Formats: sequence, C-alpha cells, structure tokens
Amino acid sequence: MQSRFRTSLGKSDDKTEEEIDLEEPLSFDPYPIDDMTIDPISKAAMSTRPKSTANQTHYPKTVAGRTTYVARPKSIGRYKIIEELGRGAMACVYKAYDPEIDRFLAVKVLREELANDNEYRKGFIHEAKLAGQLAHPGIVTVYDVGVAEDKPYIAMELLDGVPLDELIKKRGRLSVHFSISILVQLTRALHYAHQQGVTHRDIKPGNIICLADNKTVKLTDFGIAQLDDSLAASGKNQEKVLGTPEYMAPEQILGYKLDARSDLYSLGTLVYTIVTGKTPFNADDYGELFRQIVKDKPPTMKIDDVKLPDELQDIVRKLLQKQPEKRYQSASQLMKDIRELLNILETTAKEQSRPGFVSLRLRWTLMMAGLVTVTMLIGLVVVYYQQFLAMRGMATDYGYSTSKLIAFEVAEPVLLNDKTALDAIVSDLKRTQEIELISIRDANDIVLASTADGEVGQTTKRYGHGELIDQRGSATVYSRQQADDQRVFDIDSPITFQDKTIGRVLITISADSLVRSAKVTLGIMIVLMLVTLIAVFSMTLAFARQISAQSKRLALALERMRRGQFNRRLTVDKNDEFGRISIAFNQMAESLEKRFDRTKHRVSGDTEKLLVTRPDGTEAKATDGDESTVVLTKRPHP
Repeated sequence: MQSRFRTSLGKSDDKTEEEIDLEEPLSFDPYPIDDMTIDPISKAAMSTRPKSTANQTHYPKTVAGRTTYVARPKSIGRYKIIEELGRGAMACVYKAYDPEIDRFLAVKVLREELANDNEYRKGFIHEAKLAGQLAHPGIVTVYDVGVAEDKPYIAMELLDGVPLDELIKKRGRLSVHFSISILVQLTRALHYAHQQGVTHRDIKPGNIICLADNKTVKLTDFGIAQLDDSLAASGKNQEKVLGTPEYMAPEQILGYKLDARSDLYSLGTLVYTIVTGKTPFNADDYGELFRQIVKDKPPTMKIDDVKLPDELQDIVRKLLQKQPEKRYQSASQLMKDIRELLNILETTAKEQSRPGFVSLRLRWTLMMAGLVTVTMLIGLVVVYYQQFLAMRGMATDYGYSTSKLIAFEVAEPVLLNDKTALDAIVSDLKRTQEIELISIRDANDIVLASTADGEVGQTTKRYGHGELIDQRGSATVYSRQQADDQRVFDIDSPITFQDKTIGRVLITISADSLVRSAKVTLGIMIVLMLVTLIAVFSMTLAFARQISAQSKRLALALERMRRGQFNRRLTVDKNDEFGRISIAFNQMAESLEKRFDRTKHRVSGDTEKLLVTRPDGTEAKATDGDESTVVLTKRPHP
C-alpha cells in the first residue's frame, strides 16, 4: 500500500481561541520519572537511523520506467553536501555544512524528476515559505529558502534523533508517560501553528523526531500544510495536497473544508498509535480503510497488563470523533483536559508514594531510639569538650606554676650571667618526666641554657607557634602539634628581678597523658551511650508492644460489635487509660445489648416476628417459618 495519496480539499476556516496559556509550566511533568528514562530513545534505537552515505556518489533515478544513476551534488548554493540523510516521494534530504556561519544543517532538495513539474515546484516552495514563518521549540526551524541550479531547496535545523515511526517499529509501543509527554509537546506546537493560520495536514509518527535527549520531540515536514490566509487572498477554494491515509480525518477523506480540528484528529490517531503500537483503523485496501475511518467507531485503547488512565481514554475518544464539532475546538481546549489528566496522575503518584501502614510499635520505638541517640550524641560532645577544657586547664596551671618556679630560681644566675648555675638548674629539671624542653633566654632572646642541643648562645624564638590557648599577664600558653604528631603545650613566662624583666623561660609540656585520658573518657561515654540506647530501645519496644496489643484488642472488639455481637466484653485488667477505655467500651456494649433486648420480640396477630434495630437505623425482620428471609426497613432513631 502506498503511504500517500491525493485528494481534493477545501479551504480552512479555523477559528481557534486561546483559552489558556499553553506555554505555562505544567504542575506535573509526566516524563521525568526515573524508570521512564530508558523508555524513549536508546543507543539501539539510534542505530536504526539510515546508514551514512558519505562514500556513495551515485543514486538511482527512475524516469518513464527507466532507472539511471545521478551523481550526488557536491554543493547546493553555498552549502557543502556531506552525505544523504534520506529521501522521500518529493525530496532528498542532505547533511550539509554552511561555511559562512560554521554550522551543520539539513538541506532538503526537490527531486530532479519533480523539479520541472510546476505543481510540485510551487508546492515545495510553498512549504518552505510556510515553515519559515513558524518559530517554536516544538517545530523544526527553517533557516533559508532558495533555488540553486534550478533546484528549489530548504536549509533547516539538523536534528540528532530518531523518527517516531522508527522508534515504534523498534519498541512496538511507547510508555504511557512518554506518550503523554509527546501529546503535551505536540499540542503546544499545533496551538502555535494554528494561531499563525497554519494547519499541518500530515501529522504522523514519521513527521515527528524524538531528539537524542530522550525528552524532546519536534514536528517537521509541513510539506502538505496549507496557509489559510494566503489561499483566501489568492481566491483559491481548493488545493490538492498529500496525506497519509491512516492518520487522515474523515472530513479530509471526504474532501470537506479542513481546519485545526483536522490536525487534532490526526493527533488523536498518533497518540492511539504510540500508546498501543497500532493505528485505530487498519485495512488491506484504501476503500475499506476509508470506510472504517468515516463510519466505524474506533476501538478502545488496550494494552496487556497495563491499566490506561480513564482520562487519557476520554481525551483520545474525543479527538477521534467523526464530526469536527464534537472534537476539541482548539488545542487550548485540549490542553485543559491534558492538565486535568496530569493533575490526576500527580495526585495518584503522591498517594502511591506515601508509606503504607506503619505499626505504632515500630514508629514509637524508632522515634524514641532516634531521640535518645541525638540527645546522647549532643551530651557526649558537650561533656567531652568540657572535660577536655578542664583537663587542659589543669595542664596549663601546672605549666604556669612550674615556669614561675623556674623563673624565680634562675633570676639571680641570669642577672649575674652565671651559666654554670643555669646549666645545673636545667640539668636537674630535665629529669622531670612531663617536661619536654626548658629554654632560658636573656632580655635579647639569646639562649643562656637549654635542654636542646645547639641552642645555647643562639637567638631563638621557639615560642609563639601553634594555637594560643591562654594568656596571663605577660605569660602565654600555646598548643601545637609536633612532627611526630605529639601534642605539646609551650608555656613562656618572664624572668623578673625587682619588678624588671631580665629574660624569659620557655618550658614545653607533653599533652600525651591528657590526650590518653580524653580518649579513655570518650570510649567510656560511647559504651555508656550504646548501653543506654539499647535499654531505651528495649523498654520502648516493650511499651509500644503493649499499646499495640491493647489497640488491636479494642479494634477487634469494635469489629465484633459492628457485626451485632453486643454480648462481648473487654476484661479490665489494668488500672490506667486503657483500663478506662475498656470500662467505657463495656458500658456502651451493655447499653446496646439492653436496647436490643427491648425490641427483640414483638407479636403481630398469630405470627411472631423478630425485629432487630441495627446501629445504622435499619430494622431487620425475620419470620418464624424462614429465618433466612430478612427484610430491611428504615426506622428513625429514638
């Protein structure tokens, strides 16, 4: 069967109105769902595109039944031809390069055997001018129109993607969410085109390109479109155009006037096709196919193991109405129903994403465990930090006291420059385990005595490095990390004689014992926290289990009461809130049972009937002869 045929069509009288802003962002985007990203275009689908013909130089040409071969053009106008992308009944499409603006693009050239046909030539140029007026993200952009070597051509946007018909052929059908995304994008594109007075007339999967981003689709090939304003100005009432039978509206087949609603019918057929993988009407010959499109009701969309949204079914059903006045009257009206569909899908998705029933026992246990964990961690950090500050304060106090004592002892030897006495004092203090270094300097920072080798007689400034953690008068304490990762404190104090500073003494104290103590304390606190957490978790779990058991017990009793078992009672075994609930339940059950007993037997004539007044206000009657027969009548509550 041929894919296109000719028919005579009338002038369009499209009168669309914009009820809503179609370019407004949707509240719910149907496509960006994680499990949908693999559905649209894949590497495998991309591989179904026509193979490169860059090395092919001649192509078949058939004229009057004879096949000859013509050379591929090297250039068309200023565009350098790289390869052929494809060819149709009217034109060939080439990948080309524009050296003036350094851009790759697609060039569509009317086939040589048709270029001399005035009808085809005018139609091709008409397409170019028509498409050049449209600028929309959902429509392929036309850059240039011209004639080179007596061959009309169109320079247009080069798309990296797959035609929708190839994608359907590869996959069979598309996902519902991606199909809705395509519906949204095409509705916006058609709304724009219809506002410009343009109807497409050939909406089908082959004229829709799915781009490589797996999200965007673009409408292309306005080759059989018709510009209503131009036709009206020219005085023409009819024009021969091409169409694809399976996607044509009934009025297009019958040769009636066309408008935007014809495009909407084709859009409905397209959505039906991409959702189900087949067109709504199929036949082996044109006559039967046309009869089905014009007369038959389209079958309901069905997919095995997939429940299609009722709202989507309604949209497609309305798009495929035989009479144009029963369809959507504009793309904006269609978009209203699409938005309603998206809102329903969004609400459904939110409901499905909500967590199911979570046991009170589990929820309370996790909540208490989390609360205790956070509280313990905060307490751990605070206590550890405060303890570290206290221990560091004790170390610095020891350093201050030691440095003052040394400064007092060496004051006179420093004043007299008695190095022998200074060496003796330093050697004696060197045996102290906590002291790593002692350095005694004069007023000019020249070392007079030191436990470090090679420092005597040198000008040095060991102090002042690291973090200043304390200062008392002119005495300072610095904390620093040595090369061997050992933490030490440097205490630098003045040496005074009769209130005059004559030098300074620097002692370095190891903080290893402090660090070890802090680590031990931290370990103990962590163990304590874990033990506490386990205890709280266990107690909360046990408590929540009791609450859960009582709740289930009460729920079961209420269910029995709903079934009319008013003689059931709850055992009051606890003197707490649940005990009070049990007492209240028992009192309610007793009251209902008494009410039941008062209305149990009523005598009417010789026949005794059983009357039961249910909690919902209905009265049940059962005869003695047939207690299985129950007649329900309404009875007002007393």
